[in-house]
Amino acid sequence: MVKYGLGLMRLPLLDENDQTSVDIDEVQRMVDECMENGVNFFDTAVPYHLGKSEEALRKTLVDKYPRDSFLISDKLPLFNIQKEEDMEYYFNTSLEKLGIDYFDYYMLHNVSNWTKTIYRNIDCFSFIKQKKQEGLAKKIGISFHDKPKLLRKTLEENPELDFVLLQINYLDWDSQSFKVNELYDIVVEYGLEILVMEPLKGGTIINIPDEAEQLLKNYNPKDSTAKWGLRFSGSLDNVSYVLSGAKNHNQTRENIETFRNFKPLNLNEVELLRKTAKIINDSIAIPCTECRYCMEDGICPHNIPISEYFSLYNDAKRVGFKDFSTQQVMYRTIGLNPDYGLASDCEECGKCSKICPQKLKIPKLLKQVYEEFETTM
Repeated sequence: MVKYGLGLMRLPLLDENDQTSVDIDEVQRMVDECMENGVNFFDTAVPYHLGKSEEALRKTLVDKYPRDSFLISDKLPLFNIQKEEDMEYYFNTSLEKLGIDYFDYYMLHNVSNWTKTIYRNIDCFSFIKQKKQEGLAKKIGISFHDKPKLLRKTLEENPELDFVLLQINYLDWDSQSFKVNELYDIVVEYGLEILVMEPLKGGTIINIPDEAEQLLKNYNPKDSTAKWGLRFSGSLDNVSYVLSGAKNHNQTRENIETFRNFKPLNLNEVELLRKTAKIINDSIAIPCTECRYCMEDGICPHNIPISEYFSLYNDAKRVGFKDFSTQQVMYRTIGLNPDYGLASDCEECGKCSKICPQKLKIPKLLKQVYEEFETTM
């Protein structure tokens, strides 16, 4: 039976401009809501909230509840690995930050053609296999962000893996770019457990065009857009946990309720979501999920707040404002901060595109942001 797991990539903040300002009190309410309702799977990673996600999980979960009452999933950040010693460092640092002595689920973070050279030259797979043998990682796997050919080769070469974390949502399911349905079929073929990330695609599936929302409301007036997204991912075979974050404990409670008496999609509902997906995809200028990987330290030489600019650009295109719209004023406000660069500062080095799970051509898209917001200032 599929279960809900709380993802800790996008936590509530005390200051929306500071990713380290995690609202611990609200996170505590979210964690308590989960634990009191039988939801005991929590997913974090080294880069989430610039390292504060792991610390927040320790304060709200590990320090309060018995170790055998919950499961923790964490990741080895391939994009930070430069030498063999780095693997041990990040593994042990995560254990220390979390205050635990083993991981329930541990994976290589962002297995892709971009990180392929790293994990092959340094043999990261052998590292996590050894940790499993030592009992420090109960289950080992990968989070995957690439094409079916690489996934099949990876699973063929590493039969010891227990699970794969895949981005699965109804917007990407039939996409020729993501090929999510093919990736899913390959993991099922190999008989591995599937964890789902981005079932709501960073909130894109929640805040949808009126036409799409009305389509769903006409079918079932009571169900939220979030519930539809979670039900899609949870209806698939081999999926054990659907991981989704929340901004507050009320959203957490809604997610829990979706899975309490889980109702898989029927064929009519699957077709309805296909129609909904077309409407949504046609309305999105830049399909950014605001994961913020492109904004990690050392990625952009000018510290351009890429995901924030993309969000403003999408809003501007959606509402149709021009000239000095609300979005343009906000863009200018952010750009005046000496800590951040403007879209026009992009040198097209391409580091951001390499780390982007959505495979966006970020420098090209920043040019669009520049033309929208800077040329008419």
